[in-house]
Amino acid sequence: MSANLRLYTSAVYSFEHVLKMAKPTTFKRKAPCDGWTGADVYEHAAGNLAMIKGFATKGKSPKSSLKLGADPVGAWIKLRDQTLEALDHPHVLEAIATDPFGPDFGSVPMDALVGFMAADLVPHTWDMARTAKVDERLDAGLVKHTLATWKSLPEAVLRMPGMMGAAVKPAPGADAQTKMLNFLGRAV
Repeated sequence: MSANLRLYTSAVYSFEHVLKMAKPTTFKRKAPCDGWTGADVYEHAAGNLAMIKGFATKGKSPKSSLKLGADPVGAWIKLRDQTLEALDHPHVLEAIATDPFGPDFGSVPMDALVGFMAADLVPHTWDMARTAKVDERLDAGLVKHTLATWKSLPEAVLRMPGMMGAAVKPAPGADAQTKMLNFLGRAV
């Protein structure tokens, strides 16, 4: 198992842990992402899983992704199992994902895509935890990976519409998680 796949698996289970603690009202609440609700965070995270599954099984992203239904945890677990099973085959991580973010960004090895999508899930795990009003602590290793991944992007890409908001200045003495979230535009 690659380091990126270990991080991705950890990020997937971290999101699931928060999801299991969320009450049904969570999905109607305003989330920390501008203009999003808990349902939007869930659907985005499920889209992350569906994207990885699609590239691992068919070499392309699906045309649609999981929508919030009557059993969000059950649907998540089913998609999680399918996605992780799809990644558990020889040479899948060596395959090239063709234009997962469009032709302007180009193609990437699946292993790199899995690592990037782990970094995408981490702040959304916090978003869901904040929205659900449950424990918001994130795994320190995932926090470190997430900050390094997002900092590797050019500022123009990182802050383009639909990506991250403007960075928030961290308070003196802020911990690593807070600094990562602030860098990604979250006020903590």
